[in-house]
Amino acid sequence: MQEGTWRSFIRLLKKSNPPRKLMAAAFSVSVIQAIAALAIPWLLKSLIDGFTVEQLTPRLIGLFIFIFFVQVVTNALSIYWLHLSGQRIVANLRQSLWNHLLLLPVPFYDETKTGELVSRLSNDATTLQQLLSEQLVRLVTSVVSITGAISILFLLDWQMTLVMVTSVPLTLLIIIPLSRKLHAISRENQKELAGLAGFFAEMLSEIRLIKAQATEQQEERNGKLRIEKLYGFGVKEGRIQAILLPLFNVTVTSMLILIIGFGAYRVSTEQITAGELVAFSLYLFQIITPLVSMTEFVTKLQKARGATERISELLGVETETERSRPVPSPLGDVHFENVSFKYGETPVLSELTFSIPRGKTTAIVGPSGAGKTTLFSLVEQFYLPTAGRILLGEAPIDSYSLNSWRSAIGYVAQDSPVLSGTVRENLVYGLETPPAEETIRRAAQMANADAFIDQFEKGYETEIGERGVKLSGGQRQRIAIGRALLRDPELLLLDEATSSLDSESEHVVKEALERLMEGRTTLVIAHRLATVKHADQIIVLENGRISGTGTHESLIRTNTLYQKLVQRQLLQPAPIGGNQS
Repeated sequence: MQEGTWRSFIRLLKKSNPPRKLMAAAFSVSVIQAIAALAIPWLLKSLIDGFTVEQLTPRLIGLFIFIFFVQVVTNALSIYWLHLSGQRIVANLRQSLWNHLLLLPVPFYDETKTGELVSRLSNDATTLQQLLSEQLVRLVTSVVSITGAISILFLLDWQMTLVMVTSVPLTLLIIIPLSRKLHAISRENQKELAGLAGFFAEMLSEIRLIKAQATEQQEERNGKLRIEKLYGFGVKEGRIQAILLPLFNVTVTSMLILIIGFGAYRVSTEQITAGELVAFSLYLFQIITPLVSMTEFVTKLQKARGATERISELLGVETETERSRPVPSPLGDVHFENVSFKYGETPVLSELTFSIPRGKTTAIVGPSGAGKTTLFSLVEQFYLPTAGRILLGEAPIDSYSLNSWRSAIGYVAQDSPVLSGTVRENLVYGLETPPAEETIRRAAQMANADAFIDQFEKGYETEIGERGVKLSGGQRQRIAIGRALLRDPELLLLDEATSSLDSESEHVVKEALERLMEGRTTLVIAHRLATVKHADQIIVLENGRISGTGTHESLIRTNTLYQKLVQRQLLQPAPIGGNQS
């Protein structure tokens, strides 16, 4: 792992708030376990060099048993404690990543597939978990074992130790290039895996569209292409590992044969004793086995390197800026001052100037693509204006706490989103303190939702399915209206809340909306002009600009676009000779 990646890895570990005391305890018992393992060959050397039956005393046998017991217990504790540490680190990391994702601005999600983010939370975090939970304990014990064994070997026979040490660079020359290649493949593999997760998430969420368009075979082919591409990276990764491990094993075996052969020669020439050769051989195994573990650790580390970089990159994305200033209550008038907005380089809104009077209903009308929904997104602060200001009274809305501002807003959209769960959970969603049962039922009644809820066998405890698939469009709208009533917002945003409903559902929902709008500052988007003809003011948007402002009666006389919209909907014939304002 390169230096920069090491720093990135260490920073990520610090962000995960690791359990330092538990890790310190795990490292301590790992050291004890390694020292106990190192003591056994030394005792065997002394036993072999002057072996007699009288030497096998109960004390010596008890010493061996004690050392083995210490080794087993400390090894078990180090594995368990480091596993716990790894699990806690990854759990904290996932929580940190989840918290960060929740605070990222809407434009980030416009550019990023949901499935890829899910892959970061699951696959990348799991890769790090395997490294920390499974490989870290082996690394710690390996380092201690190798360091201790080499130190003792120099004491036993420095010539043989030098022969062994000089063969290590050869092993590294083989491992390092292959490890770098493995990292590059692993990074592409993880990237493709995230893309595949994004593809699956998107296709499964739109399964009805796939079936309605009879595109199962087409998506089957698309899925196969992605799966085969991922398979190709897996094959490359397996090929590298198939070369890496056997080469390492051959190198280590050759080193072992060379050293034992050299040691046998030194015993025959009485330069070392048989006990020292046995001890040397055992210490050699205590070096080789950890070297294998360290090779595996390096392999896993290279795989985790890509995951570390992607998670660090995601955590580096700037979040929405939270302010401490609370929104005043009651809310005052909202003013747009020369507000313009672009999606990238595409202009959507240009120099909008108008006011939303407190306690009044303001309607936004215009053809599709005029920028009506974008205007709502600016009010919600999903996006910030590229020019101009939106004011609450005399202060810009972005000077207030985001949470406080959005808590004062109720948003009922054309296709009101609901979450999987029960009717009750969706009604009270977003409320810090669950309201009383009577309050929930009264809100449902005012939203004209009580009738269909009571028809369900489980009533308010009915599961509505993912995205509310068990509810009709009108039922979802009424759940959203009930949610807004319980939220009791001061500013209400209605985004074509009845445009996709049949006439019967529209009547019921419209009745509920009228109750919701009573006494609130309301901003309405509507294609059906009959629903806004009684608004206190109507703003006509055309190509991102305001082409007219006034009441229904005044606009029908003065605004050509409004006249055309009215005529198309057969509210009344278009007057002759109307002027564009």
